[in-house]
Amino acid sequence: MSSSPEARGRLVVVLGAITLIGACFLQWWQQGGGSVLPELKDIGISDGRVLLIFLAATASLFLVTLPMASEAPVAIDHPLSYVLLLLIAAIGFVLRLIDLIQHEVLPIPPLRGPGFWVALVGLLIFARGVFEVVDSRRAY
Repeated sequence: MSSSPEARGRLVVVLGAITLIGACFLQWWQQGGGSVLPELKDIGISDGRVLLIFLAATASLFLVTLPMASEAPVAIDHPLSYVLLLLIAAIGFVLRLIDLIQHEVLPIPPLRGPGFWVALVGLLIFARGVFEVVDSRRAY
């Protein structure tokens, strides 16, 4: 990859996507676990809303590698594609957040659901990369 602003933005997108994919396989909530109650917990990917995050992150990895795998420019390699994938991941995260709040299992403190918090950080990194990709295209 060259050191252009767009290439740096794509690298940040890749870092955010890998973080999001990793977060999908971590525990997202926990309830109980004391001496009286059994511990109930669940990983993120077992929920359909988190599956949206996983699919958007995986698709972004394919989108980043697509120009390197083809000789001619690809029409789907456009900043709007990155924005769309970011929106899909953000919608999945917000829907899961609403679900966790409704079931009163929001992971506070963070050790009760590290996957939720890692996904939040990954989403912010992903968003920063998308911003850099869009901003680099706007500069030309």
